[in-house]
Amino acid sequence: MIARHISTETDPFRRGAEFGRAHRDAVHGTVQAYEKLFSAVHGYGHSDVLAAGAAVGAELSAYPDVVSEIAGIASGAGVEAATLMAVNARTELLAGASRPECSAIGVLPSRTGGETILAQNWDWHPDVRSSLVVWTIPGEDGSWFTTFTEAGILAKIGLNSHGVGVCVNILGSSADGGLDGVPIHVLLRLMLQSCQNIEDADRLLRRSHVSASSCFNVGWSGSASDDAAIAAFEVSPGGVVRLEPVDGVLAHTNHFVGDLGSDSDRLLPDWPDTVARLSELSSRVAVQSAPLDVYKVKTLLRSHDAGPIAICCHDPENPIYADRQESLASVVLRLDDRSIEISDGPPCTNPYESIQPLAAPTA
Repeated sequence: MIARHISTETDPFRRGAEFGRAHRDAVHGTVQAYEKLFSAVHGYGHSDVLAAGAAVGAELSAYPDVVSEIAGIASGAGVEAATLMAVNARTELLAGASRPECSAIGVLPSRTGGETILAQNWDWHPDVRSSLVVWTIPGEDGSWFTTFTEAGILAKIGLNSHGVGVCVNILGSSADGGLDGVPIHVLLRLMLQSCQNIEDADRLLRRSHVSASSCFNVGWSGSASDDAAIAAFEVSPGGVVRLEPVDGVLAHTNHFVGDLGSDSDRLLPDWPDTVARLSELSSRVAVQSAPLDVYKVKTLLRSHDAGPIAICCHDPENPIYADRQESLASVVLRLDDRSIEISDGPPCTNPYESIQPLAAPTA
């Protein structure tokens, strides 16, 4: 069962320390997995990771609460703060050098029959499997947000009490490189804790400089079904391209669909499976005449038709360590009722557990 954590502290450092103490082993697991990945991909030793973390911390000086919370997690878990800073910039440190991950889909009420759904399979290295956690942070004003993430990383997939949800696909641009931007996972956290609708998310992404590329698949349930919105934001150092749904559906994998201008796609030439996965999602959606409800979205996410690197991914024993990958979880965000459904492992063999964010975790 994926771990749960509901924060009780409001001060960023104390909140982080509370989390770190509660999930000490999982945070250590996250750090160890990424130190091994950084070594496999770049040959980094411990001193290199610390130097990268110091650079990330300096870039985040404009976000003191973020720095304080990461430091708190490190303190509570007993790891070095600089190491955890580097781990929170894992997308930047692995940019263009790691295998692409994840297939995502968003569906508007006009196609589901009444609700707004955002969903994805999270495909990543099996060494982080034991680090997964669903973390809920209540606000003093009664608001809250919940993120499914790796222990020690501030955010990943998630939703908030305003009905904003986000899924993410890694991308690779020829402009990627360096640590002189806001880390992608920090942007995910800022979006979940501050955005009240999809236009807030648009403004946040456009004003934030990044040094690595990703696609933010953002949904908002709206105040009524007619107000619901979904958009994919392809974010790179070259800027932001917004993609809108077609016939109520928006799917995305790991290549740029929008215009990259003078930059080029770094992942597409080496990983054509991203095109196969997007084509499979699109073709399966095209033949759906009945509503594309949550049951059918889950069925899409169980598909193996594109081979081992299919929508439901199974390649955990790849002989190249850095290329090992599996659908470690499948996540469905049901934005209208502010709930999350997650499979602990590939969705083809594992049931989805429904989570109400503020409900106390069951034993």
